Amino acid sequence: MSKQDFISLYEKFLSGQCTDEEKQLLESHYSEIKLMNNEWDNTLGDEEVIKAQIIAKMQSELDFSKPIEITQKRSNAWLKYAASIVFLLSSGLFSWHYWEQKTRNNQSVNNILPGKNQAYLTLSNGQSIILNNTKNGQIGGTSGVIIKKISDSILSYTKNNNTNNNIKNTIVPDSNSLTVPRGGIYQTILSDGTKVWLNSASSIKYPVAFAGKERRVVLSGEAYFEVAKNRKMPFKVTVNGMNVQVLGTHFNVMGYPEDKEVKTTLLEGSVKLQSAHNNTRLVPGQQGVFNNTGFTVATVNTDDVVAWKEGFFVFDNESIESTMQKISRWYNVEVVFENKNSMSNQHSFGGTISRHKNIDIVLKALEATGSVHFKITERRITVMD
Repeated sequence: MSKQDFISLYEKFLSGQCTDEEKQLLESHYSEIKLMNNEWDNTLGDEEVIKAQIIAKMQSELDFSKPIEITQKRSNAWLKYAASIVFLLSSGLFSWHYWEQKTRNNQSVNNILPGKNQAYLTLSNGQSIILNNTKNGQIGGTSGVIIKKISDSILSYTKNNNTNNNIKNTIVPDSNSLTVPRGGIYQTILSDGTKVWLNSASSIKYPVAFAGKERRVVLSGEAYFEVAKNRKMPFKVTVNGMNVQVLGTHFNVMGYPEDKEVKTTLLEGSVKLQSAHNNTRLVPGQQGVFNNTGFTVATVNTDDVVAWKEGFFVFDNESIESTMQKISRWYNVEVVFENKNSMSNQHSFGGTISRHKNIDIVLKALEATGSVHFKITERRITVMD
């Protein structure tokens, strides 16, 4: 069972929806909890005591039929699972189970719901189609390609086998744009079989059918790509003055217009990053960061980078500005800082929490550190010391 699967199942238990079989599944996997940090931070308290408290709480809540064994062997492997039960932040450790239950029974009038599957498609003729208001099925077709909404979250392009419309290399095929607003997420399958997941406040422009010597798309925002292999036609992503070139691979690109850098993270295969002045290559597990000084490359936890696609916020020593920017995009809220300069270098956060929680759950998790507080006024979040 993966970390995300366990956390999802645990959160299902918190909502009172777990079956007996699922409760047993939770019991059987608690000892496989994955690593949040390579080293335990002793300032948070005694690891074995905290571990015992968490497992004991799970035991009492889940009513396990057999005793839970706590091994004496020192291991951090349990901690990553506990990220959903215990949220680790720079100023301390806290359990959020109690206030979450209280919040569920006494919902705030300011409760803001999480994002959802929503996007709009812009056709080459300028027509816009709001996909979440459109029934599943074929919604268009051009250049020998059928455009179809195949589920509430996926738009697909497939070649029409009933036509003989072969696009020549000299012909520029129609282009479409898929835009995901703030508070949304969506997936598309391009005509070559490439799968693209778009995060909130992101858009991608692409040919309906690829022609010529390359497959080029233009991205704004964040997207995860699983590129279909085609050695004769390299796949290129253009974003904020940088190109990502691949043949067939899995990678994540984040380059919002307001950001000062573009982050490309490689999960599988190989990519070449190109700018007007220099270039670099990545191997799996590396992240290339492009800004006005060029490229830097570092090894990262790729699961954390793409956790948004699986429905999670993962904060890893993240600044309050970066943390709130992600929250702002997903919940479609305005974020203002009461005293941004004094907070910039003081607070960093780390932990995992579901993106399917209402915003008050997420904000209370951050507030529980004692280092930051929030005021909600309609759809404006004020960040205070």
